[in-house]
Amino acid sequence: MSDMLETAIQVDDTSPFGRYRPGPVRQRFHAVMNEIYKAGWAGRRVFGRLRWLERFCSTRTRDMVDVERFGLRWRLYRHGNVADARLLLRPEAFEPVEIESIVSLAGRPGFIFVDVGANCGFYSLRVAQAAGGAGRIIGIEPHPAMRRRLAFNASINPAFPVRVLGCAVGDRARPGKLAEDARNLGQTRVSDQGSIEIEIWTLSDIAATEKLDHIDAIKVDVEGFEDRVLDPFLQEAPDALLPRLIVAEHIWSGSWETDWLARAAARGYREQARTRWGNVILVRS
Repeated sequence: MSDMLETAIQVDDTSPFGRYRPGPVRQRFHAVMNEIYKAGWAGRRVFGRLRWLERFCSTRTRDMVDVERFGLRWRLYRHGNVADARLLLRPEAFEPVEIESIVSLAGRPGFIFVDVGANCGFYSLRVAQAAGGAGRIIGIEPHPAMRRRLAFNASINPAFPVRVLGCAVGDRARPGKLAEDARNLGQTRVSDQGSIEIEIWTLSDIAATEKLDHIDAIKVDVEGFEDRVLDPFLQEAPDALLPRLIVAEHIWSGSWETDWLARAAARGYREQARTRWGNVILVRS
């Protein structure tokens, strides 16, 4: 059954997949919502009304739902995490440009992807699937409940392994704290005012511990901490370790303390795109 951590966040990582499978009517309703969302501005307005109805019809005792999306299995949670809701109700509109940019590299021999702020595993598992289970996929998620959700989603897709790490990533190795956003766990962030104690590692620490000799792609979504993840790594990493592709959230750029984008440009990156979903995509030749 569901478990309660210090923060009272719901997790069930013991019941077998399928326990919370929605009935055929609810499955069809979800499929219709996904199609409606893709129908432009008007469709998104209708989607908003239908989303309210979906929330109204669901109950707290059935907050979890077991579904298949993109040929992968997922245990998702209707409340408290935007990434779960997007994957449940509008999966095809969930950062498709960013995902495709990474997936396009997944066939490379010895492919390695590092997912910093892995959440429920949307990027990690999609990329692991694209790599056919042959690459190395590292999903990093410091929030204890979210990490368990990620690990469960990885466990029910054994053909596409993901290595789950429970640290945060920053500019130096140290103890730290997370400030939790219980309304949207995806906006939980590293903060001295937080209440959840964690360990912070650097990307260089992780590369050394995991014995990475190269990284093909990295995604960083850490609510304004992106500069502290990327700037020191870009400053000190050897050329061989610099990823070919970086996808990073930029909507929290007002919280950045350093201009990591300038550092990236100095190391040979060029900006490929800024997406409508608030991410910047950088490529290195």
